[in-house]
Amino acid sequence: MSKTGKIILWVVIAVIVIGGIWWWAASQSSAPAATSTSPAATSTTTAAISTTGTSTTDSDQSIDQDMTSLNAQMNGLSSDNASVTQSMNDQPVQQAQ
Repeated sequence: MSKTGKIILWVVIAVIVIGGIWWWAASQSSAPAATSTSPAATSTTTAAISTTGTSTTDSDQSIDQDMTSLNAQMNGLSSDNASVTQSMNDQPVQQAQ
């Protein structure tokens, strides 16, 4: 490999590594901030939940919707995987001349 080719390869590798580190750092810093745990905030939240009475129901419905969406995505993944597996196992066909 020529000297220029090696330099280009090292630059590409460095860019990929630096980009990966930057992406990882960005994904770690996007975590939600901690909420206040003062007694006043806790009592207000508890009062709001007890007056509405729908907190658990809303949460269950949200989980059910997320699970339905996840199941649809997993079914799509399974279908795509089956298609890829089939195409990888295809046998060559003699071409007519």
